[in-house]
Amino acid sequence: MYTQWCGPCKVIAPKFQELSKKYNDVVFLKLDCNQDNRPLAKELGIKVVPTFKILKNNKIVKEVTGAKLDDLVAAIEGVRSS
Repeated sequence: MYTQWCGPCKVIAPKFQELSKKYNDVVFLKLDCNQDNRPLAKELGIKVVPTFKILKNNKIVKEVTGAKLDDLVAAIEGVRSS
């Protein structure tokens, strides 16, 4: 989850794109938490952007907030190996 105006979101966006190419077995989706999507962002409990929610078997199993690439990679790797 990101916003167009978020500086950290802009910084991590290219790295997010690279990860989506590296992990072919993982589905990467983006949600712009703009005014139109505010109800969904609220429903998902988004308080900070960027926020990454990692799901497995349709359940949220990990969440990373902020533009923390190492934490995001560790979360992805951890979920993939479980």
